[in-house]
Amino acid sequence: MGFDSSRTVPTLAPARPTTTAAELAATEARQAATVRRRADLTRFAADVKGLELRLALIDDRFERLASRPDELYQDWRRDLVGRIRSLAQKAAVLEAADDLEPHHRDRVAALLLTIRHRLGALDARHAARQGRRGR
Repeated sequence: MGFDSSRTVPTLAPARPTTTAAELAATEARQAATVRRRADLTRFAADVKGLELRLALIDDRFERLASRPDELYQDWRRDLVGRIRSLAQKAAVLEAADDLEPHHRDRVAALLLTIRHRLGALDARHAARQGRRGR
């Protein structure tokens, strides 16, 4: 009666180390942060595109915007300035977190600078038109 190897009891695979609650919590936190980061970047990209559209509208309808009644013009201007500030703040937060790639940072900086110059020209044209109406 020899030893029959076909009848041996199979051994279990080596046990994997168990994941601790702290490791699970850290993994969940990283995943949540990644989701938030992606959502923030998507929202940021949409805001950039929105301001690019406004810039195109300013260029296309410059005279029409400048000739608006003062109260309507000031409301529109306040809204635009608020959006500009919001985008600049979001860009600063993303850059501080090292989430803003250099080419996006440059794109946003160029957009904000261009809108600032166009808004200055539009303000001057609006003031000139308002002065002409007052006479």
